[in-house]
Amino acid sequence: MKKKFIIIFMIIMFALTACSIKDGVTSNSGNEQNEQTPEEPIKEEDEETEESEETEESEETEESEEIDPVAAIDLSIEPNELGEIMILMYHGIGPEESVWQRTPENFRKDLEYMYQNKYQMISLNDYAKGEIKTKAGYTPIILTFDDGRQNNFNYIEQDGELIIDPDCAVGILEEFKEKYDDFDVTVSFFLNANPFGQKEYTEQKIKWLVENGYDIGNHTYNHYELELLSSDEIQAEIGSVNNIIKAIIPDYEVETLALPHGSNPKKENLEIMLSGEYEGNKYKTIATLDVGWRPAYSPFDTLIDFNSLYRVTASEINVDNCGIYDYFKSFENGTRERFISDGNPEVVTIPKKHEEYLNMDMVGDRIVNIYE
Repeated sequence: MKKKFIIIFMIIMFALTACSIKDGVTSNSGNEQNEQTPEEPIKEEDEETEESEETEESEETEESEEIDPVAAIDLSIEPNELGEIMILMYHGIGPEESVWQRTPENFRKDLEYMYQNKYQMISLNDYAKGEIKTKAGYTPIILTFDDGRQNNFNYIEQDGELIIDPDCAVGILEEFKEKYDDFDVTVSFFLNANPFGQKEYTEQKIKWLVENGYDIGNHTYNHYELELLSSDEIQAEIGSVNNIIKAIIPDYEVETLALPHGSNPKKENLEIMLSGEYEGNKYKTIATLDVGWRPAYSPFDTLIDFNSLYRVTASEINVDNCGIYDYFKSFENGTRERFISDGNPEVVTIPKKHEEYLNMDMVGDRIVNIYE
């Protein structure tokens, strides 16, 4: 009986021990889970910290690169922002070639040549402010049209719809805008009393031009020689055109003037040509254009005179070696130095040999980069 009791007691103890072991394993397993659970977020925090440090290092690297814009300039392209810039003087686009008119085919040839030979259009207004945003290694070029002729901007009907004549100046320019979206197509049109003919569309045309990246300039109301006019007459000639534009686009500033016949006013009338007021509207001129002769100086050159800017006649007829392709050739063979952009409008990069000609007043807050 005693032996039987001992056997039963041992069986019970064994069972209790087994349960205890089972409970212990479960508990340890639970403890292991509890101990491992906080390790996962700790690991995530470490990864986030590493990523944060990498991001900070990346941002610091980017900031250090932005701090030194001069180091980013490629000097192998030999930038020269004191080189010359051509302001091309066009008048008409028509079926017959003459000194004052290009055929549509020849105008297309001009534009194609500019694009293929690393010229990029800029506005006359930007040039006069020294705001050159031309791509690195390219030369800025400015196109102007005098007289506001109908063949500059002509509407025609096609299939019952009003469209821009594809062979007028604007039509051809828009064609090239579609063909080369990096050409930055823009032109300054200098207007008289009857802008672009077709009086019923005057307002529509002027608004369209400004909305599509073109500029409007003043060419005086009657196209008289300013040298022969009094100060009051000059004021009326310039102010009348200014008022025509203001009536159509009140917020637009007409800032440029092309001299009729290249005629400068008498010295005592210079100030009234540059700024005045007529019938309640003020005008101010920041760039005045002569007739065609030669390329203009860089806006950063001490020799620049914004009151009398040189232009190149956009013609190949009777121009005495002063036509558009004569100067293209002189830039190519190095007999004249062309403006070569460094690609950064906030930096003015020039060869050291031209340092004495740098106009610091025009440079203003821009960084000067001089290299050997």
